[in-house]
Formats: sequence, C-alpha cells, structure tokens
Amino acid sequence: MHNPYAAPQAGLDLPFAPATEARLLCWNERIGRVRFLAYSLLGIPLAILFGVLTGIVIGVFGWQAYFSSGRAQALGAVVLMIPLLVLAAAARRRVHDVDLSSWWVLVLLFPILQFIFLVYLMVARGTPAANRFGVPPPPPGFGLKLGVVIGCALPFGFIALRFL
Repeated sequence: MHNPYAAPQAGLDLPFAPATEARLLCWNERIGRVRFLAYSLLGIPLAILFGVLTGIVIGVFGWQAYFSSGRAQALGAVVLMIPLLVLAAAARRRVHDVDLSSWWVLVLLFPILQFIFLVYLMVARGTPAANRFGVPPPPPGFGLKLGVVIGCALPFGFIALRFL
C-alpha cells in the first residue's frame, strides 16, 4: 500500500564529472604537484604587482604624507598577505588530492611545521582514483611545466644579477 506521508526514496549517488582541465580560481577541486608549485609561485608576482601599483597610486595622488611609517607598515603587511592567501588556497586543493581534510592547511601557521608540510605536499602522490573530494586532476600540460621551470629559475637569475 502506498503511504503519501512517507519520506521520498531517492538515490543520492552523484557521479563526479571527469576532470578535463583545472581551473585557477576554484576552491574545491584537486590539483597535482606541478600545478601546486605553479600556483604557489603565482603569489609572488601578484604581491610584486600589487606593491608596484600601490606605489604608483601613492606617488601620483601625492599621498606620501598620508602614509606615514605606521600606515606604510600596515600596507606592507597587506601586500605580504597576497602570497600567503594564494598559497593557502593552493594548499587546500593539494591536501584534497592527498585525501586529507582542509583543516591540515592550518599547519601553515606554524613556521617550522610549515616547511615540512610544504615539502610533503611537493613529494606526496595524490590519490590515483576518485576520492571524497573529486576525480584526479588532469595531467599538467607543457605550458604549466614551462611556467614552473621559469618560476623556479627566476630567483637564481636575480641572484646572478646581484653578482654582476
């Protein structure tokens, strides 16, 4: 007999769509090791660009007196937060690839553990099959690998320029 007041019976098995490409500004996907390194390196040029634009705006509008030493330090702290936020977002997605909870990203708040945790994220293999956070990330393309190589080589180039 059919009961009109019974709870509906519905299947909640939602299959994950296959990953064709990773999105840069997505919060809940998984990313691999190479993409994690590329996204982590992305925060540095963003902070430099924001700092340069801030300096230009301050110079053009004549706000040098307004930004006394205390305000300039606060602005510098904001500029330094950009790479940290980019790193935290990338680490969250990378932790999902290793099938750990996002709470593990809070390890980045502790300086010595931060280094160990980032090295772990660089060397740990992701879950080969779909896990609770989605399907495996797509393999990195040539452009992404080239960007990582250039991003890792830039600090050495700056050091070499220092000694010329």
